[in-house]
Amino acid sequence: INRTFAAAGRLLHRHTGPIFPLLEDMFGVSVVEVHQEISAVLLDAELARRLETDAGSVGLQLQRTYTTSDGEIAQVTVNTHPASRYRHAMTMRRVRDTR
Repeated sequence: INRTFAAAGRLLHRHTGPIFPLLEDMFGVSVVEVHQEISAVLLDAELARRLETDAGSVGLQLQRTYTTSDGEIAQVTVNTHPASRYRHAMTMRRVRDTR
């Protein structure tokens, strides 16, 4: 969490769900963009232990950057999942340009 929003940290122990709505409520900002990158990674021994899988196995790491309407980065999250327990699905629809 950006230090501008550090006061939200005191509520995280009892907060469930995404953090960005909490930042919006507390600070009157609006998160308008989330940039996500998905990368393949090899799981080191410690992370593999915590994920209950084998060290050296493949994982998928998601990094999300949450940006406010004034261009400030509010939050960056990094989540890692064993490849065997992660699925990404997307539906795309074509929209015709009416110009």
